[in-house]
Amino acid sequence: MRRLGPATACALLAALAVGCSPVVSGTAKPASNLRPRPLTGSVLRRVPLDNTALSRMLDQPFVNRQQPVFGGPDKLGDADGSGSSAECLGVPAMLQKSVYEPSDVRDVMWETWWNDGDPAQVISVIEGIATLPSAAQAQALFAKFPQQWQQCKDATTIEQTGPIKTTTVVNDVRIADSVVAATNTATAELPNMEPLQATPQARAVGVRLNCIVEVEVVFFGDRNPSDPGSANPDTSAVDIVHAMMKRIDALS
Repeated sequence: MRRLGPATACALLAALAVGCSPVVSGTAKPASNLRPRPLTGSVLRRVPLDNTALSRMLDQPFVNRQQPVFGGPDKLGDADGSGSSAECLGVPAMLQKSVYEPSDVRDVMWETWWNDGDPAQVISVIEGIATLPSAAQAQALFAKFPQQWQQCKDATTIEQTGPIKTTTVVNDVRIADSVVAATNTATAELPNMEPLQATPQARAVGVRLNCIVEVEVVFFGDRNPSDPGSANPDTSAVDIVHAMMKRIDALS
């Protein structure tokens, strides 16, 4: 958000026919009836935490191995899901088209951060955002998630991505502070190979203004308590979602 001096900010607001409250101790404050602006476009790139912030939060290094994905609703995922509860695919899989339809999604962004190769608790962190035209529409969509996710507790989903089949069990679901969260266990299989070691995964989805915020944290299945990192499957995804929601507040 562009920083303006107090006098400039008040003059600009006045030019837009929006009043300013009285100046106190040299600080101009917007009138109390101003509403936060919906976020849209490239400003969303400033919402996800970078590797420095994630490293500070989770106590381990992260690197970026690919460019962030940014665009319209065509960037939503379209996972090929099946299993005993295919309708629960949106719990383990982020930003799914089936979850957001028929909502009027405007912008979609997601970014992945990876473990740097050294022993650690976390393999990867994915941060995602989907925007709708208004806060009311975002709230209405999010209001469906708590019941949907609670019904998916103990469900099993199967996702096919190329040759990789991933079977995920939803172990636990929690709702608090405008966030719905789940702890899952995922097992990947390649053709003609034994299943890989199961990995714990933390998922969290929150709503702020016109934005739905999604996070996935994937943990090493063979991690040791002594490995670097403070991430917790029950809390880390929620903490990252809350941090992103605070950034949305600051940008609106």
